[in-house]
Formats: sequence, C-alpha cells, structure tokens
Amino acid sequence: MTRLQLARAAVFVAFAIQGLTFASLITRLESIATKLDLSAGDVFVVLGVTTAVGAIGSVTAGHLATRVGSAATLSLMLGGASLAAVAPAFAPTMGTLLVLNGVYGFFLGGVDASMNMQGTATQDAYGRPLMNGFHATWSAAAVLGAVYATVTIALGVPLGLDMIPIAVIGLVANVATFRLLLPPAAVDAAERRTSNTRGPKNKLPMLPLLLVAVPTFAMWFVDSAASAWGGIYVVDGLGAMAAVAPAIYAAYQLVLLAVRLPGDRLVARFGAERVIRTGGVIGVGALLLIVAAPHWSVAAVGFAVLGGSLALVPPQSFVAAAHISPDNAEEAIARVNLANYAGYLAAASLIAAVAEVFGERSMFVIPLAVAVLIPLMAGRFATRPAPEPVKTG
Repeated sequence: MTRLQLARAAVFVAFAIQGLTFASLITRLESIATKLDLSAGDVFVVLGVTTAVGAIGSVTAGHLATRVGSAATLSLMLGGASLAAVAPAFAPTMGTLLVLNGVYGFFLGGVDASMNMQGTATQDAYGRPLMNGFHATWSAAAVLGAVYATVTIALGVPLGLDMIPIAVIGLVANVATFRLLLPPAAVDAAERRTSNTRGPKNKLPMLPLLLVAVPTFAMWFVDSAASAWGGIYVVDGLGAMAAVAPAIYAAYQLVLLAVRLPGDRLVARFGAERVIRTGGVIGVGALLLIVAAPHWSVAAVGFAVLGGSLALVPPQSFVAAAHISPDNAEEAIARVNLANYAGYLAAASLIAAVAEVFGERSMFVIPLAVAVLIPLMAGRFATRPAPEPVKTG
C-alpha cells in the first residue's frame, strides 16, 4: 500500500473507534440512570453537560491541531476518549457522573473535530470524495457498539467491566495506526492543493463559515430530535408499544448508513450542492409525513426516510468548512463542529418545551420548520472541482 492509502486506512480506523466507543457508552445510559436512580431531568442535565464540554473539546482540538498537527491531536483525543468512556459506569453519585461524563465529553468533542480534519485532508490529497465513506464507517461501528451493549447487558456482564474491552480495542488500534495518519507537512500540502491563493496565510472569514454552520446546525437539530425523541413520539404520541421505540432508532440509523455507503460516488457524480439539496427536500417531506402520521407505522417510514435524507450533510459540512479557507482548515472544521452540539442542545430544550405545552403529538413541528434551512442553504456546500491526487510512494 502507498503512504496515502495507509493514511486513508488509519482514518477509517479512527472513525470506527469513535463510533464503537460512543455507541457502547450511550446505550448504557439507561443502565447507569437506573443504578443511580436518576430522573428524566437528571439525564437531560448529564447529556447537556457532556454536550457543552464537548464543544470546549472541539475548540481545543482546533487550537491544538494548529500547533502540533491534527494527527497528534486525534491520537491524543482518541486515547483519552477510550479511557474516559470506562469511568462513567463506575460513578457512585450524580455529581461524580457529571464530572466523569464531562471528561468523556471533552475528548469526544476533540475526536469529532480532529478526525474530520484528518478525513478532509486525506480526501483533498486523494482528489476525490472520501468523507461519506469515513462517516459510513462511524455509523457501522456504532451499530456494532449498540449490538455489543445489548448482548452484554442481556448476559448480565457487570456495568463498567463491559466497557473495558471497548477501551482496550480503541487504545490498541490507536497505537497501531497513529504513525500512519497524515503528518502536518502532508496535511499542509493537501490544503494548498485546494487553495486558490498563494503567499501569506489568510485569516479565517467568519461569515462564510457561519453560513455553512447554519444548515449544519439544522441537520443536527433534526438528527437529535429523531434520535432522542423519535421513540417517545411514536409511543406517547401515536400509541405504539414500548418495543417499537428502539426499532424506530434502528431504522433511522440503518437507512442513514445505507445512504452513506454510496455517498462518495453520489457526490462525485452529482456534486455536493445537488445531493444536499435533494436530500433536504426529501427530509422535509419525511418530516411532514411524521407530523401528519395517523399511525405509528407511517411515522416509522418517515423516520427511516429521514435518516437517509440527512446522511450526507455532516461529512460535506466539514469539507465545505475546510475549503472556505484552506490555510485555516483545522480551525474551520473545529468551529463548524460546534453546530453539532448547538443543534443537540437546542433540540433537546425546545422539543421538551413543546411536548410539555402542546403534548407529544406536536413534538416534530419545530424540527420540520428547522429542516427547511437545509435545502434552502444547500449552496453553501458547493465545493470546487477536485484537484489531481497527490503522488506518494
């Protein structure tokens, strides 16, 4: 394999570790809540703290990557996330859980930013779309993590101990692939190939970055609504059996994965702008179906379609952010990644408020309104034609 192919493989591994670790931990949240006798409000606080500290981790990764490179930043943050993911299950109190989840959230945000820095640089070095494949790997690993959690919980493996194998896998894979990631010089070379400027380094223009962040925020708002509230909507709002709730999440994630698998080919053929706009229109239609659904089975179809419609927004948002100012690609990616956390927090608070005032049946009216931003602002995802690939040995 060439040096560039090895770097691509290392990025795939990083995305897989992140997806596996995150899903393995988040699917144990209910068990942790039961152990500590947490209320729904307590769980919201725990998730809110994790998300808020994740935003700090993302910004920190952006600053660190400009100094030591995104490869070293990714390896550091990935190792920290693998270790920190074990601790929350051992928390004896709510206060301790907040601290431990906050530590994990910091590394989670750092990994989210730095792995997309490496992914975007690797794509630019190749000269063709790769980011959707990287994100598909994350999704596939997340499904495996959820399955692993289901099996270990069913077998009665003690809470906390079941996370140790996940941490070991992550640490070993991280050590094995760290030296294969693109070093700072190779990242800089890839960024220069997408830049139309020469000479002194330019400052990061904030308005174009904000215009990419807005539809990205909309995607994460809708994604958070579907992931966290979809099950509650069909059970409490449409009268489905409790067993239907996890199936809704599974359908959403599986179709999302199915679209990401050919995503790079779709972007290469039709362009990011057209793909995102088409997906956005389909997503609005899916949300209309969810809001108007007369029965939970209709809403289930809507959630499955919704997952596919949103699948390509996150990877393309990082590419678009990096190409706004290739001189500042790491910082741009770290900042647009904040839309992830902002969308999650906004969705959690607004949907909870709507449900409280108008009932569960009205939960997805706001996500429908927010989703319109995606097709309307799809032009922000347009990217320049890919350059010729970097020649490596």
